Amino acid sequence: MVKKELEQRLEDEFPFMRRGKSINEQKDEKDFIYSLYDAFGCDVGDGWFEVLRGLCRDITEAYRRAGLPVDIVVDQVKEKYGGLCFYYHHDNNVSNIYTFDLPSNGQSIEVKQKVFELHKEIEEIVNKWEEMSGNVCEDCGATGKLREDLNWVLTLCDLCYEKLLRKLERNLS
Repeated sequence: MVKKELEQRLEDEFPFMRRGKSINEQKDEKDFIYSLYDAFGCDVGDGWFEVLRGLCRDITEAYRRAGLPVDIVVDQVKEKYGGLCFYYHHDNNVSNIYTFDLPSNGQSIEVKQKVFELHKEIEEIVNKWEEMSGNVCEDCGATGKLREDLNWVLTLCDLCYEKLLRKLERNLS
């Protein structure tokens, strides 16, 4: 799991990465966990911090170029089959705005197509960084590769992989 201070850096730099109610607050309120991201945060190793930071930077830049506020709500950030999974949805506030009428000159500005294209670009950005995570060691951030010979599929560099193998051997003896 990403260290608290690294997660805080993401939250400080990218407001859409701020977490809400903790697991206990959610259970107290509704007796179940309704937001995995709020409850567990970035459930990946520290080595993917720069991958996440790059993903968030590219998302923010795409919204800036489009002249729209970031409408991403993060649902879950985790490792699955050795790769980053960044689950999100778009807040409906921006997506439901289709046309602005300008009273000064009577023109209308169509936003629907712009928002659709932006959301498609965000999907491509997320896919690019998820794919890129398959070449980055989840533990240390060095160049890594998919390790499928363990009980769990992980992306690790040679050094972290050897370290994990030694640890597993010690636990078995």
